[in-house]
Amino acid sequence: MYFRQFFEPDQAAMSYLLGDPVSGQAVAIDPRPDPCQVLLLTALLAERQLDLCLILLTHTHVDRDDHLPDLYPGAQVVVGGGGRQPAGLRTVVHGERLLMGTQVLQVIATPGHTPCSVSYLWQDRIFCGDALELGGCGRVESGECDPGRLYDSVMNRLFVLPDETLVFPGHDFHGRTVSTIGEERRCNPFFAARSRDAFLSRYAMKGGPGTVARHGRAES
Repeated sequence: MYFRQFFEPDQAAMSYLLGDPVSGQAVAIDPRPDPCQVLLLTALLAERQLDLCLILLTHTHVDRDDHLPDLYPGAQVVVGGGGRQPAGLRTVVHGERLLMGTQVLQVIATPGHTPCSVSYLWQDRIFCGDALELGGCGRVESGECDPGRLYDSVMNRLFVLPDETLVFPGHDFHGRTVSTIGEERRCNPFFAARSRDAFLSRYAMKGGPGTVARHGRAES
């Protein structure tokens, strides 16, 4: 298997490329639409002799993802249900299984950051977008975030995975590239030993979700 992580410093954004050499198929998770990443990803696919079959989005933003089908012709763009879906994209639901050659990726609905937020579980790793950050809390989109659903998604959908599951987020603001479910469950200051009410109160005390989560880090 081929695995590559990309980091875009302006937005501290993470994206990923998975490839199955046996079938020659590949999947991109949250690829950025900027020209530099498009060129790099296209070059890597050609170098590895892989065909991009799926583009998996953990969530969508207005105007950011509409052009992905044009940038990667032939690849099917996949989004979660429950919110805004640009026209022509495939919608998936919790528990659905996606195939990449001989590999299987499982869809895990993790709404909260946006209504349509989903995570993708592949082998021993979870790609969770903005549902969870490393040592932090998923950022907030104005008018879309539901902090209660965000807490429920992390606690009931992500933290129930095995401790050794590798966590690959959509953003990182601390210079880290990967964590584990066990580490986040024990040490993440937004969730560790924190009740749902305490989590919501922390948001309220910091002047609203946007203030707390803008940089995804805990404040004292």
